[in-house]
Amino acid sequence: MKTTLVALLLCIFASAAAFAGVEDDFDYFVNNWNVIGLPDYMYGARITPDSQMQLAGGALVQIRTGRNLTPLTRKLGKQAMDGWIPVIQVTATDGPVRYEIAYWATPLPDSKDWQRAFRWPEETENFLCWISVKAVNTSDAPAEARADVRPAAPVAKPKRAEFVTAGKHTREYAWNWKLAPGEAREGIARYTFYATPNAARYDQADARLWLDRTVAFWRGAMARAAKIEVPCRKSTRALLAAHVCQMIANDLGDMRGGEGFYDDFYIRDGAYQVMEFEEAGLDDFAARAIDYYLPRQQRDGRFESQRNQYDANGQAVWSLWQYAKITGDRGYLERVYPRMLRAVSWTMQERRKTAAGSPFAGLLTAAPADGEYLWDGKHHIAGYDFWNLRGLLCTADAARSLGKTEDAAFLLEEAAKYREAIEAAWKRTGHGYFPPSWENEGTHWGNTETLWPTRLFDRADARVAASSAFVEKEFAGGYAEGTIRWVSPKMEDAIHPYMGAYTVMNNLVRGEDEKVVESFYWYLLHSTAANAFPEGIFYKRRFAWSDTIPHVTGACNYAIMMRHMLVHEDGDELHLLAAVPDWWLADGKEIRVERLPTHFGPIDMLVRGSAKGVNVELTGPVRETPKRIVLHLPASRPLMNTLSGVSLVNRPDQKQRWDFPTVVEKYRSSLSAEQREK
Repeated sequence: MKTTLVALLLCIFASAAAFAGVEDDFDYFVNNWNVIGLPDYMYGARITPDSQMQLAGGALVQIRTGRNLTPLTRKLGKQAMDGWIPVIQVTATDGPVRYEIAYWATPLPDSKDWQRAFRWPEETENFLCWISVKAVNTSDAPAEARADVRPAAPVAKPKRAEFVTAGKHTREYAWNWKLAPGEAREGIARYTFYATPNAARYDQADARLWLDRTVAFWRGAMARAAKIEVPCRKSTRALLAAHVCQMIANDLGDMRGGEGFYDDFYIRDGAYQVMEFEEAGLDDFAARAIDYYLPRQQRDGRFESQRNQYDANGQAVWSLWQYAKITGDRGYLERVYPRMLRAVSWTMQERRKTAAGSPFAGLLTAAPADGEYLWDGKHHIAGYDFWNLRGLLCTADAARSLGKTEDAAFLLEEAAKYREAIEAAWKRTGHGYFPPSWENEGTHWGNTETLWPTRLFDRADARVAASSAFVEKEFAGGYAEGTIRWVSPKMEDAIHPYMGAYTVMNNLVRGEDEKVVESFYWYLLHSTAANAFPEGIFYKRRFAWSDTIPHVTGACNYAIMMRHMLVHEDGDELHLLAAVPDWWLADGKEIRVERLPTHFGPIDMLVRGSAKGVNVELTGPVRETPKRIVLHLPASRPLMNTLSGVSLVNRPDQKQRWDFPTVVEKYRSSLSAEQREK
């Protein structure tokens, strides 16, 4: 006998309640936005902090519950089903009645091929947004329950022309139930994202069926991806949520920064977004995404998405190289190599525009910078030089791989000259670290990407360590809430988790595992209960600036960081468990990695902790043999089995246990009584 929708929803909410605790309930943000939607549709429906649903044109749909029909509030919290599936859940109470609200998105029920429509807008960009409201009488006496769902005023004027003509939502739903002891009743509201005059035809669509299909679709999508499971449930769920965030924000294969904000392509963000797709094993998404780089190449050879921001040129070249490395697709590399060569030719020409006697000779010309907050175009940005140097080195490696030895030698010679100019510029700064600009001004961004995503300097280079120490302990007062600061004269105190991930990755390459683990959990602290990540944060009031949640780069940098803690390519070496919490390796704990793409081919890894140590099973890679495979283990967790061809590196045990409850407690203990109340 088929289960009813009420029974299905009871199961969903009961499952969430069974695991309730700080890992599920804690929500850092007062503006905890979320989103429901489908992969590669142009828009998603955002769920506001007070749990209204935002449709096309900024139109809002409000849910009210209880005998007095009280609107939902931010304090009720929002979770995703199983911590990652985009079925957003909210619970409210009124006396003995518990209201369980769920939101999800599906293709229009009359789609000719609904299975394909889940994955791609085959027939229309419109989709159906569902709201279920279930009332449960938790007492042993009869109780009254009321709820309604209705359009509310939009929060802002629509910004896009297609929203202006989208029409007006007018559907209203209301329920009044007399509930026997223990009885549950439910109501369903259905709204098309774009208002349509004949939306009533969907009122007979089977909510249980479409909820089943939604859950099955997302589970199926993740089943095809690489699998990473670690003993920390919050970490694993946040990884899956990061994949979902990227898939929904994609627009017909074009990577975007968010839904309702930053709905555009940025080479800076996209470089890491496509990497996240690659490393997640989401091959079809990665293949479409990388193709969108090529149209961004200008006539002069430079790659550009935001005008005159030169880091994009090096980032695009690295992205093309990275795609070829992780897929092993030599034919692809042959096709894009001329594009890479044109881009680095621009770098070479631009470097020569500065007169030989200038203190900035051999560097890129002055230009505006977003991340460094230097918009006047009068500064020479260190990160621009780092990224374009990386582009030269990646192109030289591509030339070597393709047997173009003369090209490789020429490009390496050019890179060596570029290094000389960078060294001279650094010496003139008078600092032991790398500043944001060679004029020593700006906030820290591209200058932190020194060992990551490829090494530009030796891991033992004192300037790399000094840069990490400076931003951690000195810059603008040092880290706040375990996170790097982002500073501009026009903004209040702000921290920037995903930008700080680059410094974390430097620490990983340097072998500072305990520092990486600590930073990882502070990063995870700055998320919602539905495992959505922000851009920057005004941390004193727990507010993601410009309502940038869920932020795609915030999500993908988390995913990348977690992946490389477990499996990290360092040139021709493959490092395993380079920076994981010791407790993930404890007796009875398990780490499972399956079908994980690497530069050397896919691998599987199973790590099981026992009372005496750990057992590690490794399969692959077989496409290419790394010069060295290195397994990192703490001294107290010896390897109990033999791994052929794997070098073992023992490190000291970590002094502090870092997990999600620990970081939440440290955060809460730092707050005033007034802040805790909020």
